[in-house]
Amino acid sequence: MRKKMRFSAVLLSLTGVLVFWGCGNAVGIDDVLTKAKKEGKVVMVELGSVGCIPCEQMKPVMAKLQTNYKGKLEVIFVDVRRDGENGRRFSVAMIPTQVFLDRSGKEFHRHIGYYAYEEIVPVLKRAGI
Repeated sequence: MRKKMRFSAVLLSLTGVLVFWGCGNAVGIDDVLTKAKKEGKVVMVELGSVGCIPCEQMKPVMAKLQTNYKGKLEVIFVDVRRDGENGRRFSVAMIPTQVFLDRSGKEFHRHIGYYAYEEIVPVLKRAGI
């Protein structure tokens, strides 16, 4: 189990999925959102927590999205147990919650629970990517 968890952590790091820890990350996420907007990228904010089973199941999905949509999609993971401020900001009632922002930074889609890659692709197509 430990090897699997380590492998997942390394995989996420290598694919460039951004992970925000702690409570003082509101500025960090704002910087990423501003940069994505300037670059014309769609954003998927994954709001969950380490140890939550469906949240952990989302890690390979996020990695695949980051790889397959490189330069078009920004994937951000926020641990709402450690960063309650952003949990409240995105009105999270249950985890995991996925919030999709268009190129102008406006929310255009939201989903609660595990979200399979194959189900996300049509959402991204509707956003033009």
